[in-house]
Amino acid sequence: MCVKKGGAGVASGDGQKRRTRRALVEAAGRLLTEGANPSVAEVADAAEISRRTAYRYFPSAEQLVVEAALEATRHGRELSIDAGGSGDPVTARVDRLVVALHTMTGENEGLLRQIIRHTVTRDPIEPGVPPRPSRRLEYVEPAVAPLDGRIDDAALARLTHGLAAVIGIESTIVLRDICGLGPDEVLEIQRWSAQALITAATSQPRDDRADELLQT
Repeated sequence: MCVKKGGAGVASGDGQKRRTRRALVEAAGRLLTEGANPSVAEVADAAEISRRTAYRYFPSAEQLVVEAALEATRHGRELSIDAGGSGDPVTARVDRLVVALHTMTGENEGLLRQIIRHTVTRDPIEPGVPPRPSRRLEYVEPAVAPLDGRIDDAALARLTHGLAAVIGIESTIVLRDICGLGPDEVLEIQRWSAQALITAATSQPRDDRADELLQT
């Protein structure tokens, strides 16, 4: 469970693992910008992270380079996600997130499909760390943060994970490759799914007993 008691934020250990992954990706990006074709070991040294740890996160330099290339495209999308006011309702915050990620997915679909190819058959990096930690939860959690305390923790966890499932490249692959939908139809379904999840999460009465389930 990546959602801790008291809200949708990640536990400190999970946050550190995300930071480790990001540090490796950012170091790879710097080396690529300098014209290097770095190995995983060279990236680890540049990030001041042990080589053993780096290979757990990125078994191949190819995967690391692909993610570094994708990282360079994120900044503009993150500005779009954060464009609203702090008092915006959750429905608006999440809708803005859905649209921004849909745009980023369309602009980088090739890279994103490569990342899936590299990680789909991988075992967990280490106990408690999924094969492909990503920034998606880092985007979803702030979007739903105003609901912390308004719905119980179990409901907030379900909403966070549900939203992560209906946006991004995996959702797009299902809707395009399996359902045969075009880009505009994909976005329509993703926006509708996200709002439906919010409605479901906020329509249930708060039950503090559900919080205990997150600790068992």
